[in-house]
Amino acid sequence: MKNQKLKGVIPALLTAFTDDGESIDTKRVEKLVSALINQGADGFYVGGSSGEMLLCSLEERKILLEAVLEKTQNKAFVISQVGSAGLRDTLELASFAEKSGADAVSSITPIYFAYSFKEIKYFYESIAAQTSLPVIIYNVPALTGTRLSFSQLNELLNIPNVAGMKFTDSDFYQFERLKAYNSGKVFFNGKDELFLSGLAAGADGGIGTTYNFQLKTMREIYDNYKAGNMQKALFYQDQANKMIDSILKHGVIPAVKSVLDICGMPYGNCRAPFLPLENSEIEDLRQAVKNCLGENYKI
Repeated sequence: MKNQKLKGVIPALLTAFTDDGESIDTKRVEKLVSALINQGADGFYVGGSSGEMLLCSLEERKILLEAVLEKTQNKAFVISQVGSAGLRDTLELASFAEKSGADAVSSITPIYFAYSFKEIKYFYESIAAQTSLPVIIYNVPALTGTRLSFSQLNELLNIPNVAGMKFTDSDFYQFERLKAYNSGKVFFNGKDELFLSGLAAGADGGIGTTYNFQLKTMREIYDNYKAGNMQKALFYQDQANKMIDSILKHGVIPAVKSVLDICGMPYGNCRAPFLPLENSEIEDLRQAVKNCLGENYKI
């Protein structure tokens, strides 16, 4: 199990599309990955919610992963989110991730249908049997509609080859208990606005959307917490959250892409049915960047 290096500050990478929205813009992706590595990213979470994975074809998701792996090359680890609407596609992506050189795979719980826990467990058992890579459960009940109990999550964590969990929720009592019962597993905080809280509850790192543009701030939270500088860590969490307040007003993924544009990293629009932001919304974000990150802030 090669999960020892899976820790730290990890952007949930956005996917860049060409201007016509018809394909992945690998050049834009590679440019952002390189910039984030230079700013201190420990790894990348590729093909997740922030990557608009449900709006991408299997082939596009493979192209995206290959582009990221081409730029990381031992400079940062890569977790490939392989969850799809069906198990067959999920297993194909898991096999591709291992063949391509990813360091781990992750998956949301199966979506849309009200699957039983027995079926959810079978889903993860199948992924774990498909690949020798560490498997990271992606627990994000607000998006999947599946809220699992402590005992159910603990049972999933005990599937052979399951290495840990990305926990995108605010129940830190449950989080801390899961960590306490599974000390050999790796746990990632998934809510950017609660990164410091997650670290205090035992998280080994954080995976988040706003890391795409405020990686330096999230790095400061992590490094200061690890060094025991709680006041500084709290200061940087407050800085991050001021920016997040503005992001949440305009829709997370479209807003973050707009902020990338504002910060000198053109990244295009989201794929429909997402809509481009109005000019007034972009101006609001521009002011937030100026106030929170600095007038000349660039990525």
